[in-house]
Amino acid sequence: MRDLVIGIVVGLAVGALIVYGVMSSSIQSPPEVCETNTVDINKSLNDVTDKLNTLIHANYPSVNVRITNTEPYGEIYLLNLQFYDENGTIANEQMFMTADGSMLLMNNQQCVIQLTQQNEEKPVEKVNVSADDDPYTGAENAKVVIIEFSDYTCPYCAKFANEVEPKLLENYGDKVKFVFRDFPVHGEIAYKGAEAADCAGEQGKYWEFHRILYEKQREWMSNTSMLYTYAKQLGLNVTAFKACLDSGKYKTEVDKDLQDGISYGVKGTPTFFINGKKIVGYMPYEEFAKLIDKELNKQ
Repeated sequence: MRDLVIGIVVGLAVGALIVYGVMSSSIQSPPEVCETNTVDINKSLNDVTDKLNTLIHANYPSVNVRITNTEPYGEIYLLNLQFYDENGTIANEQMFMTADGSMLLMNNQQCVIQLTQQNEEKPVEKVNVSADDDPYTGAENAKVVIIEFSDYTCPYCAKFANEVEPKLLENYGDKVKFVFRDFPVHGEIAYKGAEAADCAGEQGKYWEFHRILYEKQREWMSNTSMLYTYAKQLGLNVTAFKACLDSGKYKTEVDKDLQDGISYGVKGTPTFFINGKKIVGYMPYEEFAKLIDKELNKQ
């Protein structure tokens, strides 16, 4: 069981961090660190948690990590790390942290994780992404434009729509323009959901239908006739809605979104462009809000 836990942790943490300088080491003693009285340890802990989560989410969007306990060992600290997702704890592991939060060491000292490069501001190439004529919510002339490429059958897209999107619109609805573009990667049923939302949009209920599709994702995916039930619940003209959906009227529009997404480098869902900066995968509200605040605070 110990080997299994180590394998999970190395796969999640070290695998996700490799681009930032994970290296094998034969270190016999802890590395030199700053004097403890010059370092805010709480800030170091918060910074390390943020860095780990940001890096892990790049490859494992549903996995998070938190520090559950900290013990001082001279000028380094022993951390208990808990890796978890919505179903509970995946693994627990101990690592040593330098007081300034620049480096983590596996407790068997066979691996060093260098985090200092995370402190450097790396240039991010912006992509000139068109909102096309796709539906949006929020402020029309907002300083921050978020364009999401998403799939109504994607579970991580649903997690974002159900947990993060409402908070973003509540707290930033007058500051951001949120555009939704289709990227149906899961075949015919994904097209069906996207086209149904567009047909609801004909009758002024795009976003209401959008929310239902994500809230009841499993239900309508197992029984697509529920799409007509949702139309009725929203007070739509069901006959007109059914005629629209059955005709495949919006398939070309959905196809265009898909091809545009591919041309912008989209490979999976959800993918976001925040003022042209590409963000791949689900991330919690707090992390998304930081990215928005960063754009809002620019001159």
